[in-house]
Amino acid sequence: MAEMRYITVVIVLEEYIRSENDQQMQRGVNDPREIWIDGTLVATQEAIHYLNLLDDGTVVGVARFRGDADRLATIEDEIPEIKSCTVTGGETWLAYMHYEPDEAETTILERINTEAISIDWPMKETSDGLEVTLFGEDVALRQLIAGFPEEVGVTLERAGEYQPRMGDPAGQLTDRQKEILRTALTAGYYDIPRRATQRDLAAELGLSRGTIGDHLRRAEAKIIRSILL
Repeated sequence: MAEMRYITVVIVLEEYIRSENDQQMQRGVNDPREIWIDGTLVATQEAIHYLNLLDDGTVVGVARFRGDADRLATIEDEIPEIKSCTVTGGETWLAYMHYEPDEAETTILERINTEAISIDWPMKETSDGLEVTLFGEDVALRQLIAGFPEEVGVTLERAGEYQPRMGDPAGQLTDRQKEILRTALTAGYYDIPRRATQRDLAAELGLSRGTIGDHLRRAEAKIIRSILL
């Protein structure tokens, strides 16, 4: 049985969609997560929870945004490429969009649909591009990367054995980090007031205090990033 593998890549998408009346829904020059309309920052896209390339060449998707939901909801009346846009309320909200993708996005989705792989949702917007984690057999993942055209920027960030719960914070930790965190919790390191120190954990696990501190900081950073970013 072939081993299930994963890769996390950062993909650079086209910078803007231009309408016939020269209105722009443009990605920020310094931050591709920003959505600008007519020179005004409207919203910042935080993650993409679903994308599907339809048979007619259009795309439906659900993304999480922060910003002016009401303003973004009007783009279907202003930009021909956007067929419909429905938003939820709140400080951080979701937008369901049906739109005509640009050539680069079509190429990316077609490549993903061609290979026997799956997407580990959500896709995350970063300052460098769209971070996507895909999983499948190693040969399919290699073929996917090799099949992207030169004009689509793809950077490999991480690769390894796929675990079904990778999307959970605990799924991002190494076995050693999990062991140290469990020991810290049991010993009362995270209690208020604290009942154990890093020196206590080091003595119990037979590691140096510096190693304990380093693993705790790395594990805590992964958990915080997975929740807030």
